[in-house]
Amino acid sequence: MLRNLPPSGPGRLRLLIACTLLLPTLALADSAYDSLIKQARTGNYGPALDLLRQLPAARQTSGQVSDHLLIASWARQDDEVLKVYETQGRQRQLTTQALATVARTYRNQQRWELAEGVYRQALSREPNNPNLQLGLVLTLADADKAGEAVQGARTLVAAKPDDAQRRMALGYALSRAGSPFEALFEFDQAFIRAGDQPDVVREYINALQRARLPEPALRLSARHPGLLDPVTQRRLEGDLAAERVRLAEFPTRSESERYVIADRALKDYDQLLATWTPDASAHDDVVRWRIDRLGALKARARTAEVIRDYEVLQGQGVQLPTYAQRWVAAAYLDQRLPEKAAPLYRQVVSAPDADPSNQVVDSTALYYAMLENDQANEARVVADHLANTQIPRVELKGLTLGNPNDAWLDAQQLAAQAATYGADLPASEKSLASLVRTSPGNVGIRVAQADMFRARAWPRHAEIALKDAENQAPRNIDLEVSQGYNALNLQEWRQLDALADDVVARTPENRQVQRLQRLRKVHEMAELRIETETGRSHGGGAVSGSRDWGIETLLYSPPIDEDWRIFGGIGYATADFEEGTGHHRWQRLGVERRTRDMTLEAEVSNHSYGKGTKQGARLAIARDINDHWQYGGSLDYLAASTPLRALNANVTANGGSGFIRWRANESREWKLALSPSHFSDGNDRVEALLTGREGVYRSPGVQVDLGLEVATSRNSKKEAAYFNPRSDFSVLPTVNVNHVLYNRYETQWSQQFQVGAGTYSQHDYATGGVGMLSYGQRYRWNDVVETGANLSWINRPYDGERESDVRLIVDLTYRF
Repeated sequence: MLRNLPPSGPGRLRLLIACTLLLPTLALADSAYDSLIKQARTGNYGPALDLLRQLPAARQTSGQVSDHLLIASWARQDDEVLKVYETQGRQRQLTTQALATVARTYRNQQRWELAEGVYRQALSREPNNPNLQLGLVLTLADADKAGEAVQGARTLVAAKPDDAQRRMALGYALSRAGSPFEALFEFDQAFIRAGDQPDVVREYINALQRARLPEPALRLSARHPGLLDPVTQRRLEGDLAAERVRLAEFPTRSESERYVIADRALKDYDQLLATWTPDASAHDDVVRWRIDRLGALKARARTAEVIRDYEVLQGQGVQLPTYAQRWVAAAYLDQRLPEKAAPLYRQVVSAPDADPSNQVVDSTALYYAMLENDQANEARVVADHLANTQIPRVELKGLTLGNPNDAWLDAQQLAAQAATYGADLPASEKSLASLVRTSPGNVGIRVAQADMFRARAWPRHAEIALKDAENQAPRNIDLEVSQGYNALNLQEWRQLDALADDVVARTPENRQVQRLQRLRKVHEMAELRIETETGRSHGGGAVSGSRDWGIETLLYSPPIDEDWRIFGGIGYATADFEEGTGHHRWQRLGVERRTRDMTLEAEVSNHSYGKGTKQGARLAIARDINDHWQYGGSLDYLAASTPLRALNANVTANGGSGFIRWRANESREWKLALSPSHFSDGNDRVEALLTGREGVYRSPGVQVDLGLEVATSRNSKKEAAYFNPRSDFSVLPTVNVNHVLYNRYETQWSQQFQVGAGTYSQHDYATGGVGMLSYGQRYRWNDVVETGANLSWINRPYDGERESDVRLIVDLTYRF
């Protein structure tokens, strides 16, 4: 007989193995006593029990004690059964049926050891009694002797495989042994043989539930209405909703299918909660459903609701299990609250019941929560620890070398990406190159490598890596998003549109997809640029005047036919010179074309200065040869670089410039520019400028570069109304520091320091020292606003006289 399991068991197994129990021949031939026994057999237990209770223990026979035990059992008086047995029957020669009753009662009371002892006592009399054998098997299973129980049940099934009761006993033993699927097989066999018996159907449904198959269990329950009690029925319905939550997180044929499954789960939970919340007896189930519903909301990308419901549960003192904490942490991260997500992920990773198979996934989530919380160094420690704790191969029995460990590969990839975001790009490049050689078909590693190349300012290297990955999984979301970012860097606008349209249609809730879409929208905006500067010179003001001020506003239209933008602007500059105050007003109108590898600008302008007005024009081009080399140049009619002091004397300049730039990576760059010009007063000037920088320190919050500026110029005319050295030469090494004060998603606030010391040599004058200091701050917000201010001081000689210049520059870029 299968009866109630302990509350901690996977379920309550209630199976009654029917048997006909015959009363022993009574010691008394009293007709009244016989009548009472007959009444007890028909269900009227009271009169017989009253008589047996009144009989003095010393006068009762073993038969009467056996009758008392049986009738009390029929009346479901388990306490009385055990009391009679322990006070009167333990030392008597009871019938086998009475012993079976006592053993079954001990089992009902979860007193496994005593039940086992009585069953074995009864079996010593009737070793082939199948009911006793089954009872002992079930008791052994309850007593955590599952191995012995399974072995005994298998022996019984082998002897009579078509006996449904034996199949069910084996199924029960297997359930207690933690083998729900093997158990389901045995219950299924019992159902095939005796599917018309309600107890068999009930236990088959329970077996389906334990095997996490609630949907077929509910279908079977629907064909047998009233078979299950309301508690079991509602828990099955809750299990079906929980199964749909799990399925909603699995990959599907299309992204929208996950939402269909999640919506079904939410509908199930809403119905269950509406039905059972008012019932106080269902409180524990209601709490569990509310917790599991968080997973359905998370799968449906309704993360704000996840947080709201979690905080309500938290306020009610509900402690979430580890799997639900993972959902809430993901919701906080999705809502850009990494400071709340990170502690939850730490709890998930360190939880006593943490599943080792989830270690990489949970640690990766913790890493990104910390990274987004601007804790790049701490996040890298998490990634490195994970990489160091994973083994490359999983040893399996029979395999000498074992199998490759996917968790190890994922951990190594995370560590390499952590180096990228930790500003250690050379280490990241080396690690990712090694991983690509190890797993050339791994799309995730290729995408990570492309992200690293883009961080190193190598978009064409990234393009090649992404094309290799495209051969493996052309519609991978992460791949397409990375290709979209790269298309933006390469000025491949049509490719950007195609990729963004595709991923937005497929996974609009994906944060990386939303980020790509945001950058595309920003690219399609109009752009306003404003720059103003003012300076004060002490010692002459030979170049810019003793007091100067200027402003320029430039407005770009949104892109036209992807590649084109129209721009127009106005500006004004003024400065005080020995010969008077100079003024310059100008207006600009032009067109810009941006395509892959090339940016082209053409403009016309109008200038009012000195004693007249004149029109100007400009044509400029910049072309990329590859990720390392770029060249370009410009032609200017009435060049914008004409000194204001010259314009004030009604002298203009036409000219041009050409440059070539070599950029090794994000830390090393050199540029050489040559700029010839012809002034209207007959002066011909040639200027050359070599600039370079070399990164000496990189961290997520601080970057330090060594810079060098070497400049020289030559003029053909000796005397001019503006600063016009016959020739000069300057060398200015600098140290440049950029320090990030605040960084959160698209908002960043930073400060810049620069210090330099060098020399300046001018024809006909002695070489003098040059000193420079500057400090600035920059602020970026929401991709559409960037502004900065820089205050600098420079001291250098001009025409042999030392001059100090203090200058403030403020700029603003706004997209709308």
